[in-house]
Amino acid sequence: MVQIEYTKKPSGPTLRAAIRKALNAGETWLQLTWGENQITIERGPYGLTGQGWIGRHGGQDLANELRMR
Repeated sequence: MVQIEYTKKPSGPTLRAAIRKALNAGETWLQLTWGENQITIERGPYGLTGQGWIGRHGGQDLANELRMR
């Protein structure tokens, strides 16, 4: 379980890098927060699922991008 809080609005590459780093470390649950906005990524038996939004970046969209790599 990893929780990361940003004080400034994170960019897409920043979010993807944080997710990739946590998944490579073997984490199964990740929460990224910026103010009231948050993204939750979970690794389950059927792959990655994501929820929430930060700016224009959606949790499921990020999970889908990372699943393809």
